[in-house]
Amino acid sequence: MTIELALLGIGVGTLSGFFGIGGGTVSIPILLYLGFGIKEAIGISVTQMVAGSLMAAWIHHKKQTYVVRDVKYFGYGGVFGAIAGGFLVKILDSTVLEWLFLSIVAFTLGRLALSSPVPTRSEVVNRPLYSIIGGGIGMFSGMLGVGGSILMTPILVSFMGFPLKKASAVGLFFVMFTSVSAFGTLLWLGMINLHAGLIMALSSLLGIMMGIWLLNRVKVAHYKQVLVVFYTLIFAVTAYKLIAG
Repeated sequence: MTIELALLGIGVGTLSGFFGIGGGTVSIPILLYLGFGIKEAIGISVTQMVAGSLMAAWIHHKKQTYVVRDVKYFGYGGVFGAIAGGFLVKILDSTVLEWLFLSIVAFTLGRLALSSPVPTRSEVVNRPLYSIIGGGIGMFSGMLGVGGSILMTPILVSFMGFPLKKASAVGLFFVMFTSVSAFGTLLWLGMINLHAGLIMALSSLLGIMMGIWLLNRVKVAHYKQVLVVFYTLIFAVTAYKLIAG
């Protein structure tokens, strides 16, 4: 199982860096197939996201992809939302969590398919609004073991006027706040498999660097097409797992 987790970590890290996602959208369905329960898979996913998002934030900071003094307010709201979501994991039934996860993927796929990769409106800069958005997305992050960028990216592109690649980078920056908050909450609740989580976390660092390198080299129109295909695959895999039992 160690080799499988390490390979999964590298793969998830690459996709995280390229698509600006925390990695839960990929790792959770695969961890389910590997035999982990949904709640254990969420804990492993969150552990990996802590390491991956910190690495990605450092790389994007060096490249000056976004202005931290503004986008950090997404993260502030996300911290409190992720704590609430972490407690909800303990309360909600596993089946409810799985169907919530599928619903989030479906929403994201629809928004991305209809959005333009080039902004059609001016970029909205509103720190209180950033905190509110971050809080709402953070709650889903803590509940579902996803970083939040699966919701953050289409919201920023469709409603806030962010360019697609910048939205992806900000989404992964947001993951840093929500994943650390969710990790602490789930660890306190005794829901983290540290051995499996650390294997994935450490191996994902290499993948993060590879993914961001690819992101900076692909054209934005092609990037959107690949992003939609990616979310379609995740939706199909998750739906099959739920329907087939």
